[in-house]
Amino acid sequence: MTKLHLQVTGFQELHSEFISKQSSIGTYSINGLNIIALPNVYHPEPQSTSLFLLKAILEKYQHLNNKKGRLLELGCGTGVIGLCCSEYVEELYLSDIDENAVFCTQINAFLNYMQPNIYHSNLFESLPDILFDVIIFNLPLLDKKIEAIAEVGTNDLDGQIFLNFIKQVPKYLATKGEVFFTYSNLGNLELLQKIPECFIVEKIANEEDKKTKIARYVFHMKMK
Repeated sequence: MTKLHLQVTGFQELHSEFISKQSSIGTYSINGLNIIALPNVYHPEPQSTSLFLLKAILEKYQHLNNKKGRLLELGCGTGVIGLCCSEYVEELYLSDIDENAVFCTQINAFLNYMQPNIYHSNLFESLPDILFDVIIFNLPLLDKKIEAIAEVGTNDLDGQIFLNFIKQVPKYLATKGEVFFTYSNLGNLELLQKIPECFIVEKIANEEDKKTKIARYVFHMKMK
């Protein structure tokens, strides 16, 4: 059995299991917060990319002396990443293209006595015209057409969402700002070469499944 066949078969099994879980409501306790995941909103399961990304960010911020200014999380889903990072920032902004995810984030903010700025937006389209000190995006990782509503947060055919994100992000980032985003070898790795040259890029987390060889990464970017 070839490496590619193992990867495809393993992905199909994992993806089917994922879609099944997303169809129901889920409740989670994460970093002291109570989080509800509505049906078809990306669930922050223990092995989810949400928690993979959150762990990398918290490791970076655990010894932070001064709070960051404005933090924006794009594609926030349940809002779990941004809400868990709220103690490190002065202002929190959360947005998602999916109205159901926006509603889910509003619920979780209320449950945890927080008042972030929450927006229904396609990337930066409907956000206020301000600069952010931190921008976080748990990107859709699969180079695959969306065929089910639960795949809105997971699929990015031809990397179009990623390409639009990296094209626009310099306009919304403060001078000393930083960006965190996820990526995977299930997407087109060559697209990483499209990141604007104004950024210093560092891979800060790397995880590979030994059986399927599916890998995921967290990248950190800051302006040169």
